[in-house]
Formats: sequence, C-alpha cells, structure tokens
Amino acid sequence: MQTNNPEGWAGPAATDAILVAITDKGELSAFETAAVQSDSAKPLWKFPTGDEDPELDLEAIYGTPLIIGDTVYFGAYSGEVWALALDDGSVKWSFDTHAPIIAGLAARETALYAANDAGTLFALDPASGDELRRFSTGDSVWGAPLVAGDLLYVAAVNGRLYALNAETFDLQWDDPYQTGHGLISDLVIENDTVVVGGLDRALHAVDAQTGEELWTFKSDNWFWGRPLVLDGTVYAPNLDSRVYALDLDSGDEAMPAFEAEEPVRSAPVLAGDALVIIDRTGNVYGVSKDLSEQLWDAPAVLEKTVLSDPLVLDGKVLVSSDGGGLFSVDPEAGTFVQVVAP
Repeated sequence: MQTNNPEGWAGPAATDAILVAITDKGELSAFETAAVQSDSAKPLWKFPTGDEDPELDLEAIYGTPLIIGDTVYFGAYSGEVWALALDDGSVKWSFDTHAPIIAGLAARETALYAANDAGTLFALDPASGDELRRFSTGDSVWGAPLVAGDLLYVAAVNGRLYALNAETFDLQWDDPYQTGHGLISDLVIENDTVVVGGLDRALHAVDAQTGEELWTFKSDNWFWGRPLVLDGTVYAPNLDSRVYALDLDSGDEAMPAFEAEEPVRSAPVLAGDALVIIDRTGNVYGVSKDLSEQLWDAPAVLEKTVLSDPLVLDGKVLVSSDGGGLFSVDPEAGTFVQVVAP
C-alpha cells in the first residue's frame, strides 16, 4: 500500500493501568486507563517527543499496538518496529525493516513477529529487538500475522496464505493456500479454521492443519476489516457497506447482512448484548447478534472518519478516529463522549 501521504488508523490498546492510542499522525500517546474512562485524560507521555536528535518521523501507525508486560510494541510506516517502556514511553529498542509497516504485530513468549510492505516477515527477540529469523512471503503484507499454538500464519497481497512453524519458520503445508488476488485482512482462527478476507471480494476459510480451502464467500467489494467469530458465526465487515453473518462450518449466510450507511473497515465487536459496528464516516451502530434489530434509537454519529478497530474496555467501546480523536461509546444507551481530542 504505497502512498505519498500515509495517515494511519491504529486502534487503542490498554491494560488496567495504561491505555495507548494514536493522538496525531505518527504519534503514540499514553493515558491512565481510569482517566480515559472518567473523561479527564491527560497524556502521561507521547512518542516521538519531538526532542529527538535527529528528529523522528514515523509517518503513520496502522497496526494496533501490542502491550506485553511493561512494554508496548508497534510498527511504523517509516519501517521500524519500536519497543517502548509502558510507564514513561522511553525507547527500549528499535529495529529497522527497511520498508513501510502496515500490518499489526503478533507475538508469543519467545518472539515478536512483524511483516512489512516488501513482504518480509521478521521474528525478533522481544527483549532486545535482535533479529532471530526472516521469511519472504513474496509480496506486501497488510494484515497482522496470527500465532496459534506452535504455528504462525501470514497472508500476503499476492494471494498466498502460509503456515509456518513459529519457532523455525519451516513451512507446515505442502503448498501455501493461494487465491487469484490479495489477502489483506487480519487473520482469525476458530475451530481449526483460518478466516481471511481479500481484494478478490471474497472471504476465505482454510483448514488450519492442511491449508485446504473449506469455503469461499463472494461479495461486492473488499473484505478488509478483521472478522469476528461468535458462537459459530463469522461477522465479516465489507467495503460494500455491509457486515455479513456466515456459518463458520459452511460459509452460508446465517442471517441477512447488516447494511450500514458507508463502507465498513473497522472490526465489529461485542459489548454486552450489542454487536457494535462502525462505518467509515463514524456512524456507530448497536445491533443484535442476529443483525435483525438496531438496539439504539439511532446510530451514534461521531462525524469523524473511522478505519481503526475499536476496543471494548470496562463495558465501554473506545474508538480512535482519523486525526487522533478518541471516543467512548456506551453500548447500552448508544451515547458517546470524546475523551481525547486530536
């Protein structure tokens, strides 16, 4: 996804104590989680600080940061993977992949995984940032890799989905699963089924052990957002402004799709009884799990562009908008407050 003006759309991440979110283009900020929930958030720190010499320009941050222990990890469009101390934002290490990073990161206890727009997947030591190994997918990676047990799954814009040994990067399938067009969404796995969406306007389900296709569901536009799997149903957002509900086993439509006003790139989330769906222009919908009923009188209208994945935290849904705003949506009432201004 080469662009001369990258914007970024990373969602927020949090622990009980600290929340991190994008508050400006290419800038990560930390807040006390309790303060965000009470609408009195002031940044604990920002990165970059602006005082670095030479000056840092991360350009944009697309993948939601990972918080592991006392460290927050994220990849930047400028090509680096960064590890910051969660309490004060100080740099623990950085690693230059030499190409823009669009995909989110993945991790297991012994490795941090980052893939870049040149199609290289790196395994890094989480403590030091040292490179452990690398693998070439052959094309850009836009969706976050997925760790499941001892296996690591990664999909590329060349339409190939790979299963690797997470420790050695040895290929686990005889051949990668392959489509005619790019696979671009974050990967999800449920009941030994890997689900991924693509530029071919299709959602694909693949056997996690063999790489064999289980089913493919065609639509009118890209499946770019991360699907959500609940009780055997795959809720898949699409740029045709719909969220489809598909049977995980068969790929058949389990119920009629929900129709938003605008394209949906954000992942749907379940908050209480509400399936919360957010479209590109910031309309936030609270919908029943069978998609038949809107639970609020009207959508919450943020009047901001939203492409990021929301976070459910203490019963509220936190939404990052383009430009750095952070909103808290009440999934029972459908009301919202802006807790952080850009």
